Amino acid sequence: MSAQLRAVLAVAGKDLRSEWRGRELVASLAQFSVLALLIANFGFDLDPASTGRVAPGILWLVLVFAGLVAFGRSFAVERDQESLEALLLAPVSPAAVLAGKAVAAAAMLALSEAVLLVGMALFFGTPLASGPLLAAVLLATVGMAAVGTVFAALTVQLRSRELLLPVLALPLWIPFVVAGGRAVQVAMGDAQSGGLQALALLADFDILFVIAALLAGRYVLNE
Repeated sequence: MSAQLRAVLAVAGKDLRSEWRGRELVASLAQFSVLALLIANFGFDLDPASTGRVAPGILWLVLVFAGLVAFGRSFAVERDQESLEALLLAPVSPAAVLAGKAVAAAAMLALSEAVLLVGMALFFGTPLASGPLLAAVLLATVGMAAVGTVFAALTVQLRSRELLLPVLALPLWIPFVVAGGRAVQVAMGDAQSGGLQALALLADFDILFVIAALLAGRYVLNE
């Protein structure tokens, strides 16, 4: 195992152990997902014919807002404990620190996505064990984690970070929402074709944004 990979796993493991001890973020994200689905269930008067068109939008709306919370908290522990400088002084590359933070945040978001998908199946009848649906959500999570963690690191020291993170991240998350929404529509049977193309497009976006995030990590964290 290379030193860079060990550093990534060490940073990710630190964040995951911290979450396991506190059990704050995942529980809050799961609760938010359930409440958002309840509001959508009672707020929209859906019939079986329109569920397939509306449910993908509800899924991605909840997922985007849950992602903003998850990635916005990726550097919260170090900021609150004033230990960010100590983390950056560790003998590892900034890209490894950024990647570790992204892996931990994506893992915690994936746990809340499991609750979200179960809720979508209960309220809107989405297929729970659909391969294209699971692939679309997981592929989007990877790319969103890369973008969200970079901007979380960029805004961690700013007083208006809660406002700036959505402003910066949401425009770059639009491709994931568009391609992911198409894949979910195909998985739910509302669209007849385009599912594989949408998944391939999500994978392409993942490669692009992960590479860009790793390259930007050195400059973002040095700032």
